[in-house]
Amino acid sequence: MFKANQMFADNVRNMSNGRIQIEAFSSGALMPYTEYFDALRSGVVEIMQSGGGYYSGKDPAFVAYESASIIIGDYPRTLMWLYAGGGNDLARDLYGKWDLQFLAPSFYTFAGESIVSKKPIRGFEDVKGLKIRAPETMAPVWAALGADVLTIPGAEVYTALSTGLIEASDWGSPAMNMRMGYAEIAPYYSRPGDYYMGAVAVMVMNGEAWNSLPDDLKEIVQVAADWQNIDAWTLSGYDDLIAAQTLAEAGAEMVVWDPEFTKEIKRLIAEEQKKRGSETEEGRMIIKAVEDFLATIEGG
Repeated sequence: MFKANQMFADNVRNMSNGRIQIEAFSSGALMPYTEYFDALRSGVVEIMQSGGGYYSGKDPAFVAYESASIIIGDYPRTLMWLYAGGGNDLARDLYGKWDLQFLAPSFYTFAGESIVSKKPIRGFEDVKGLKIRAPETMAPVWAALGADVLTIPGAEVYTALSTGLIEASDWGSPAMNMRMGYAEIAPYYSRPGDYYMGAVAVMVMNGEAWNSLPDDLKEIVQVAADWQNIDAWTLSGYDDLIAAQTLAEAGAEMVVWDPEFTKEIKRLIAEEQKKRGSETEEGRMIIKAVEDFLATIEGG
């Protein structure tokens, strides 16, 4: 994602003949991710690439937009909803309430996230009593399946796996997990796509900074922002494919889940995201727009 951000900055500089200079900073370099939203609104930074779930306490509707790909089930049809079905227009309205300019979505992973575990997980029986680390958003899903859920910070996952405090971890795609070194102690990965479809992250700009730009530079920033989504998606997707191959060569195993188990966990995740995103009228409107789109293209 950071590489895509750097490419975005380069594209803006080149297309504007140097009239706009953007410096890209990696996650955590300037402030914790929990402070991104406020830093953007106050002008400490002028552009943010992040996920709505990180600041859903401001407005649950941010989760509703982020959940589109999870409800729809894949990125290609989500792309259709965003650009042809009015999804991005809803995002502009949503972020506009906070004096921010929504620029574009940001996809990641080629098929979805992957569970890493110390023993193979294939179906319902393997999850019952499983000690798994999960974020707060996914904890209710695993609990509903009978797992023993811990919501420890991501920085503590490696130690927790190595000591046996947990047997599995719910965080990230194959490439992200590989870089954390989990395969050394937890060699089983769920096949990407069997679990969690990547959400819709966003690139957003400070409203005052956006309004200060002349129309031609606004167009350049917008075009580059739309293209960064393609860069983020393809780069991270390729990264995951290479990681899956590297992990397999190192002895890790991609475990295929039982189809009924996959179907049920995806249903539970979608329902949890809908519940979180529907706490406001605007969030309910976004969720309904996603569901209406899905019904239309599936002939429902």
